[in-house]
Amino acid sequence: MTTALPVAPHTDAAPSGLGRARLEKDELDMAPEEAAGLQWLDALATPLWLLRPDGLTVWLNGAARALIGLEHDAPAAAVRISLSSRFPAALEQAAAGRMVEVRATVHAPLTLPLEVDLRLVPAPRPSGLILAEAPADSGARQEMMRLNEQLIALSYAYPDIRFELLRDGTILDFAAASPGDLNVPAERFLAHRVQEVLPDPAAGMLAAALGRLNEGQTVIGLDFSLPPPSGSAGDTKFFEARLVALPDSDRVMCSIRNVTERVEAESAARRAHHLLSDAIECITEGFVLYDAQDRLVLCNGRYRELFSANTDLITPGASFEEVLRGGVERGVYRVPDGDLEGWVERRIEQHRGAGPPMEMELHDGRWIRIEEWRTYEGGTVGIRADITDLKAREAELSAARDEAEQANQRKSDYVHHLSHELRTPLNAVLGFAQIIHDEMMGPNNPRYREYAGQIAAAGVYMLDLINNLLDLARIEAGRMDLHEEACNLSLLVDLTFGMMQPRACEAAVALCMEIPDDLPSLHGDASQIRQMLTNLIGNAIKFSPPKDGCVRVRAELTEDGGIALTVADNGIGMRPEQIPVALDAFGQVHGRNQGHSNQGRDRAAERGSGLGLPLTRALIALHGGTFHIDSRLGAGTTVRLTFPPCRVGGGMQRP
Repeated sequence: MTTALPVAPHTDAAPSGLGRARLEKDELDMAPEEAAGLQWLDALATPLWLLRPDGLTVWLNGAARALIGLEHDAPAAAVRISLSSRFPAALEQAAAGRMVEVRATVHAPLTLPLEVDLRLVPAPRPSGLILAEAPADSGARQEMMRLNEQLIALSYAYPDIRFELLRDGTILDFAAASPGDLNVPAERFLAHRVQEVLPDPAAGMLAAALGRLNEGQTVIGLDFSLPPPSGSAGDTKFFEARLVALPDSDRVMCSIRNVTERVEAESAARRAHHLLSDAIECITEGFVLYDAQDRLVLCNGRYRELFSANTDLITPGASFEEVLRGGVERGVYRVPDGDLEGWVERRIEQHRGAGPPMEMELHDGRWIRIEEWRTYEGGTVGIRADITDLKAREAELSAARDEAEQANQRKSDYVHHLSHELRTPLNAVLGFAQIIHDEMMGPNNPRYREYAGQIAAAGVYMLDLINNLLDLARIEAGRMDLHEEACNLSLLVDLTFGMMQPRACEAAVALCMEIPDDLPSLHGDASQIRQMLTNLIGNAIKFSPPKDGCVRVRAELTEDGGIALTVADNGIGMRPEQIPVALDAFGQVHGRNQGHSNQGRDRAAERGSGLGLPLTRALIALHGGTFHIDSRLGAGTTVRLTFPPCRVGGGMQRP
């Protein structure tokens, strides 16, 4: 509405009292009657100003003072009204006699600037002044001012540093609980541009942000850090800034928050996380962590390596069941046939219950030991250890244990056979000696001579048995010495045939020798070579068929220059599974009644100790050669002794 100035009656009394108009005589040359007439406007509820064309206030009523919070004794000239840049000529137009409605900012001492809508008209008296009338909602304006004051108080209590800027960066106002956070004295913030006050890099970043706001953006957030001032101790500070362009205004609100503590805490958390991750990565076992919803949180490289065929499924967020079933479908685990679903269910139940450690075999033959524990938050932490070597050692230990048990059994059998082999001929010796000593068949009985022969044969048998046992023991202990010399195999075989001929004749077994005349000499221990021949030929005679039996001894050069000595017979032979038994000490493949023998044949002569083949194999190994036996049941047996090339020729040639 438009407020008309009332014409007051003439009075000589000057205005006085809080309810009267304040008028500075030295600032305004006004007739007393004119000044007295303004007191009628002082009681109006509508805020009124009398302004000069330059915006300076020369008078304002009580409502206007209350609106802007001006003290009652403050001069009117302390109040100044500035118009928006969109209305630069509004005061001049009003002074020229036009009514103008504008948006203005009222500046008063000790109060914040207040924006109001004004209606400007020329004042009737005094001439040349402008009457400014504010809307009638002054009560609402006062409430708004009160709320604004509360907001300002809160802004000072808030930890952020708040700036009110023009769009070019000029600082209109600021509020800060700790102005020194920006390393800038507080007095520099006023009447300066923010990009000129703040140090780099903050200055450049804020200048660029203001440029983007002027280009049309409304909200910009940015982060920056400030090093300590040159020459001073301290740490780098970190800040977050947020700039908001106010609509329909040339102003920008900028808030800057010191987030140094948070950044340092986050940095410490990242360092701790990296330290923990590095420690987990250095674990030689596979490490995996699932959260309370059984989703994968993290795992180390060793875990991925153990389950390399399943790597693409091992991703954060994947559930344990997804990873497990994916691995089963790809054949990562060795699952029993026909029990796939049951195996998966048991594994899931074991995982969710964090049961006792378990062992699992993978498709490539590796074994994994799985240990899992529940965390306080309901998650699951697990360790996967490759125990393939441990399982192999367990298998080796089990095999060694079985072998030791078998060796212990063989030892028992060995002692049993040895006692039997010694007791039987010894009983014969004692019995026949007692008969002869007591002349139980009368004096000078012709059978005593036969009994003496039995005693001699039993003694020879026991002596051979003991010698063979001693030889085996010395070889196993590494104490058997070789008395090496150049040996003629033809001569050694011939001598052995001569010794074995009576037994062969008794069994009606033919002895045949096939050795080339130009065969080189063999460098070795002649007595041991004869012992090997004696053992092999004796076994061949014993198990050859009578009358048409044949034992053939052959010698020939091998392809690599060695010498192969072969003893073959056409006897009863052995099955392949019986050969290891025959090579064991005291091993008896055939019963004592299964050998071919004539009636009246010497019982001690046909008895076997079971040491011939084991001793022969040990002696050929002592010469650096190899032992091979080939036998078929009913088709005879062939034993091949191969001497290395270094033993062929006039002397031993060391490789």
